[in-house]
Amino acid sequence: MTITQMVQNQQQQRIGEISQRTQGRPHVNPYGTPGMSLNDAGDYRKMVPVDEGVVRQVKQIALSHMKNGYGVSDGEDVSAVIRDYAMSLSPEKRLSASWTLNEIFHREAVRLGEFVHQQDPSWDWGKPFDTSILDHCPQGIDTRI
Repeated sequence: MTITQMVQNQQQQRIGEISQRTQGRPHVNPYGTPGMSLNDAGDYRKMVPVDEGVVRQVKQIALSHMKNGYGVSDGEDVSAVIRDYAMSLSPEKRLSASWTLNEIFHREAVRLGEFVHQQDPSWDWGKPFDTSILDHCPQGIDTRI
């Protein structure tokens, strides 16, 4: 037996042992967000009911990004809010809830950007503008499902 064959044989043994230990257990994605479950995830890209308080928080962050960064930010603040909320849910609900909140955030950001652009056609993302424009912006999107 060659060294290559011995190594391959050892690898196959390890794979067999690992698969026997994990049979019947849910799959854990070692590269994903901790606590997220991909079991029966199906199409998680769907709007699901989420806490209205978190929705208001996410929309407020979008407004803050528009006022303080002219529509641009690193996104860490909204990611933290979404992650904290998602981790309060059961693992099976986390992906869709995260996706829903991300969609709400992005729709609100786009809506605010479109409003600013209507008021100042020369404006573009990241470019300074008179933030008092936003004081006259109508109420945000309806988030009820």
